[in-house]
Amino acid sequence: MNFFRFITGSVKIIFRGNKTYYAWLIFLLLLILWGGSGYLGQINTGLIKTHMRDSVSWGFYIGNFTFLVGVAAAAVMLVIPAYIYDWKPIKEIVIFGELLAVCAVIMCISFIIVDLGNPLRFWHMLPLVGTMNFPSSMLSWDFFVLSFYLLINLFVVTYLLYCIFYKKEYNKSIVLPLVLLSIPMAVAIHTTTAFLYNALPGRVF
Repeated sequence: MNFFRFITGSVKIIFRGNKTYYAWLIFLLLLILWGGSGYLGQINTGLIKTHMRDSVSWGFYIGNFTFLVGVAAAAVMLVIPAYIYDWKPIKEIVIFGELLAVCAVIMCISFIIVDLGNPLRFWHMLPLVGTMNFPSSMLSWDFFVLSFYLLINLFVVTYLLYCIFYKKEYNKSIVLPLVLLSIPMAVAIHTTTAFLYNALPGRVF
């Protein structure tokens, strides 16, 4: 019941603001609808709509994917001083870094889905469900580490927001191991992305 109250209370806070705040939300919603209409066009006509070829096989999708991988991993730069060195001034903004990391990883996975062409192919990326060709496929490695990094950050940020919501101190024995685990995972999402790029030059041969 406490967690349900936390979720409903958080949703109420999200939809509380002035006219400028609501205007910003409407603007973002319009951008989402615009992007969604473009994606529907891709589903109907195929990846040919993107004008991608063997020589330019990724373009906008994986370009943004790579940028967002960097954004997601940058959250570690806030987490380390806040929770390992217990530097209190940065703790006031580290929660925003964690939220940004969660949003960035979700967008990274979304760019992978749209780059696959058809969303129905996404189930092939799921271990033990689809045929993701793990470990021979570099894309499956990338999806695996991104999903793991997302779960870590999602749990940490939910737990911290839960503690803030009820105005109680967080348990360091819960947060610290996950923070320590998120550091090599942040390196891993960059490393697998680099491997993914390194595999591309040989594709035309």
